[in-house]
Amino acid sequence: MFQEPPVQPDDTRPTTTVPVVNAEGLPASPQPGGSRWLGLLSVLGAFGFTAATILVLLSGGSTSAPAPESDNNGVSVAQVTAAPSNTPAPTITPSEAEPTAEQADTQPQPVIGMPQIVPTMDGSTLVMLLSEPVAAVGGPNPELISRGSLDPFTIIPDRPRNQIIEYVIERGDTVYTIAQKFGLTQESIAWSNDRRQLWTLVPGSILYIPPVDGVVHIVAGEDTIDEIADFYGVEDALVVIDNEFNQLRGYTPDTTPPSGMRIFIPGGTGENIDWAPPVVVTSGGGGSGPGAPPNTVSFDPSSPGSCGAQPIGAGSGWVRPINNYTVTRGYADWHPGIDLAANPGTPVFAANSGTVIFAGWSNFGYGNAIVISSGPFQTVYAHLSAVNVRCGNTVVAGQPIGGVGSTGNSSGPHLHFEIISNGFRGNPTATIAF
Repeated sequence: MFQEPPVQPDDTRPTTTVPVVNAEGLPASPQPGGSRWLGLLSVLGAFGFTAATILVLLSGGSTSAPAPESDNNGVSVAQVTAAPSNTPAPTITPSEAEPTAEQADTQPQPVIGMPQIVPTMDGSTLVMLLSEPVAAVGGPNPELISRGSLDPFTIIPDRPRNQIIEYVIERGDTVYTIAQKFGLTQESIAWSNDRRQLWTLVPGSILYIPPVDGVVHIVAGEDTIDEIADFYGVEDALVVIDNEFNQLRGYTPDTTPPSGMRIFIPGGTGENIDWAPPVVVTSGGGGSGPGAPPNTVSFDPSSPGSCGAQPIGAGSGWVRPINNYTVTRGYADWHPGIDLAANPGTPVFAANSGTVIFAGWSNFGYGNAIVISSGPFQTVYAHLSAVNVRCGNTVVAGQPIGGVGSTGNSSGPHLHFEIISNGFRGNPTATIAF
């Protein structure tokens, strides 16, 4: 029967069944003397390694000896090599791996004050760690604001302004709505701008808006600051000089500011302003002889649509100036008429018989407008898309005169209708049932 040849005692792979042969190709006989020499060399090597380690520790060196290689089970290669080929590798259990109390007492303890040997890191591990992304520690940075936390609809609280700003007029603006937007009176807007600009609010043009109610004064002449303040009803000139809105540091009440300087008078009041285009009525003075001028009337003589002085027309009864409408704005002190919304081009009728005294463009903001004189009354039809009458025409109540539009300072198609009596603009609903 064939017998498996013996394995070389110092073979590092004891599980391999490759026989050892001699030069003649026959199995080699075991040499027990070789094993003894190998064991002696191992003991001497271990003793030398221990002595070298102690010398390194005593000398304070930081160089550490390389750790013996081990397999996946934690057993060193040296142990496997030294084990006999016919002896299985010992199995290490957790309980056997932990030293007992007696063994712990016999193990060498670290010397106090001596430097400890710090494990080193191989290059591949270092490269792996450096390739990892840096993670934030300690929570999110409180100084960073996330994009999602920004609210585009945040309401900015009201803050007092300290300067005059420029406002770009938008379509549909009126002096009243602009004043309401900035918390001011209409007069403060008027007293801070060219008065002529108030009757023609052209979209895209600029209005100066003061920070608080008051008057903007443009210096012209030799008046002192004290005299300027007194003219606008402000008794203490220092209110003007010390106000943060002006650049008057170093001035005194007796100083005459340079010509052309704009000075804001907080709390000051200017002239009275008539917020409606004028109606000018002339009469013959009661005379009836040859050459006596007849009674005439004109409306907003400065606008292109004005017909100039026209004979006062004879009125009749009242009718509605439009059908199929919706009342969108009623009468108020700042809105001396009524707004009747309707589709563009909806016919507009004469509310009373009379004479046409205005037919065309109004600089006041009415856009295309018609005004009819009916005895002591004048009726106004504004924001029209079409004007179908001419200056001096005589019309009757209910006659079509134009069409609904959105010209001038208008926010949408509608008819702005007014009734004026002896220069006073009253509520149209008191005369005509809407």
